[in-house]
Amino acid sequence: MSTSNRGMSGYEVLLNALSAWGITTCTGVTGGGLLHFLRNLEPHPGSAAPSSNGALRHLTIGEYVAGFVPLGSYLATGELGCCVATTGAATKLLTCGLTDAKMHDIPSVFLVPTSSAASEGLSPLQDTSALGNNIVQQLQAELPQGVFMLDQPGILVEQLLRAQRELQNYKPVVLVIEPTVLNRPTGTERCRFSAIRPVEANPAQVQEMVESIRSELDGRRVVILAGEELARVRQAQRLTTRLCEQLGAPLVWSINGANGVERVNPMGHGYISFGGNDAAMAVWKSLGEDDVLLVLGASPDEYTVNLEKYQAGQTFVLTSVEDGYGQHHGSFAHRARHGFRQWVTPLESALHALVEHLERHPARTLRSRPAPRNLNTSERKPPRPGFVDMRQFFNQLDSLWAPGTLGFDDVCLSYKDRQYVTQRPHPNARFFSLYRGSAMGNVLGLGIGAKLASPESHVVGFTGDGCFRLFAGCLSEASDLDLLLFVLDNASYGIVEQALPTVLPGLEPSRRHTRLTAMDFGDIARACGWAACQLKPDLANLEEILHLHQGRSGKSILVTVPVDAEQILGLNPRASNL
Repeated sequence: MSTSNRGMSGYEVLLNALSAWGITTCTGVTGGGLLHFLRNLEPHPGSAAPSSNGALRHLTIGEYVAGFVPLGSYLATGELGCCVATTGAATKLLTCGLTDAKMHDIPSVFLVPTSSAASEGLSPLQDTSALGNNIVQQLQAELPQGVFMLDQPGILVEQLLRAQRELQNYKPVVLVIEPTVLNRPTGTERCRFSAIRPVEANPAQVQEMVESIRSELDGRRVVILAGEELARVRQAQRLTTRLCEQLGAPLVWSINGANGVERVNPMGHGYISFGGNDAAMAVWKSLGEDDVLLVLGASPDEYTVNLEKYQAGQTFVLTSVEDGYGQHHGSFAHRARHGFRQWVTPLESALHALVEHLERHPARTLRSRPAPRNLNTSERKPPRPGFVDMRQFFNQLDSLWAPGTLGFDDVCLSYKDRQYVTQRPHPNARFFSLYRGSAMGNVLGLGIGAKLASPESHVVGFTGDGCFRLFAGCLSEASDLDLLLFVLDNASYGIVEQALPTVLPGLEPSRRHTRLTAMDFGDIARACGWAACQLKPDLANLEEILHLHQGRSGKSILVTVPVDAEQILGLNPRASNL
């Protein structure tokens, strides 16, 4: 790619921005609208080895999977990723990942082309104009502030700087290119793009925050809700433990909020709502007007609060994300029944400041008892003969996680049952679930993104036999990434199967439409270059499987787990909303 005396070409400016943002990998499938862009990228070898020269590389993999790769990268390391799709229907495949990026406030870059403006009205192939699939308007409907047209060389830098500001605020962006236009000179000799870094706190705002919170604590019980933003905060686990110690406050957490919690925190009462623990639900249901609720980086989504309002007499919300998902006019105030205050400020500095302030000015709160050792009191039945007991499965895995484990739960029974069984987060493992969009089959893309960004990590995924069907065609591209993938085989859409007796009592089985045709997942995986095995119902080979994965053989492993869909473990309050 060459430049003239009129400055850098559009593609040079675009590549400069991606490099400044720390992006090293693009994922997706080439096509007519991407040829001019992708010729500038080196091919990715499909292994976890980093680039020797730091050059931007492209991993060819199906668009549905590719759309989740940047999300896995960010969750693993905080590094941004980019995914691409050509014109036409490919863009829609890619943007299933965009939905979860939006709903989980994950900064990521989605790059898609449009048809040439000169071809409008001429019925071009994969017509993206208003006469065709009208793709720009579709994208803008989902991401009103996050779609940036890169179709005019003269304003390209301005558009990319605006995109940079969105990324800085934990938002995904869509860069829409007109392919041939970006070959032209932009008149720009030097770019001003920068790395995406957390904003700095406003000391006056932080001081006002800690004083306001402290003023409401004396003589009241405090309950703390830990949310998924804490996964981005260094020392979050220790800071939440210290807050609980200072305030005598019971701590509950959302599915991903567990990443901000220490297992040894004596006040940790468990997960709430979807897959929630009995002790945590008892605390949550007891909230009333005399209590103070401190919400740390949590969004009150359906799987966390089940469409209900915060019931405490005073709710304080700390969040790093301005106008994040779930906020209305920049606030969660509409989700509180009584008093409410919110501060948008970097969580790390806010937590440090609050802990330090409470050290100097101890609060005389109504202190709660520590959590019981067992956070569940309800009885759960074993599976039928021939199936794995999922209570034993998750508990034994919990005893085997090696340091540096990164796990992802697909939209399957695991994303409800794993946390119910294990109760507390593991010090060696971080687990994530993109449940707000709940796009089935996200786990392969997430795992690939995590492994490419963090090659030293042990990356593990749990998926269902229904989810598997959405990514199976891309297994080959991940065969040399050392992933460990458990497929929960219950020959059904298990989440729906378990919910239907609540949603539609008495519905005859033939009208449930949840059954799946049997597949040999191991044979499919082996044909794609993976190692594969069947987990024995008594778990006799589980430890051997974990040791093989943790030995870093370089080969990805798929494990089929025979699951009884009738073994109900975690709570699913959403079933009562349907």
